[in-house]
Amino acid sequence: MRILIGDDDRTVATALTTFVENCGYDVVATVTTGGLEVLHAYDRYRPDIVLLDVMMPRFNGFTICRAILSKEPEAKVILMSGRISPDHPFVKDSGAYAFMPKPLRFTKVRLLLDAMVPALAA
Repeated sequence: MRILIGDDDRTVATALTTFVENCGYDVVATVTTGGLEVLHAYDRYRPDIVLLDVMMPRFNGFTICRAILSKEPEAKVILMSGRISPDHPFVKDSGAYAFMPKPLRFTKVRLLLDAMVPALAA
């Protein structure tokens, strides 16, 4: 699977990139500069999955998720946040495939990614 990571916290983005690669997945890009750049990276790389922080500068994760899904309704976006709860109305209305609270538990990240493999192969 080809994965795009968008998180403006460089420490989180780097750790997540390393972990995802160690799980055997291909990280096509790691964007730490802002939501607009995530959208550009999505258009360039067309990843299978986007791991996206909600609180990004220059367009937040909700806006970017909706923009990606408006172009590619089958896109798989996983939102992540330490400030927003999974039952927040914006999360439910985002169209995201899943939501992961921060701090991330890497074992749960791996379980989610591994579970997505069959769905993407179909």
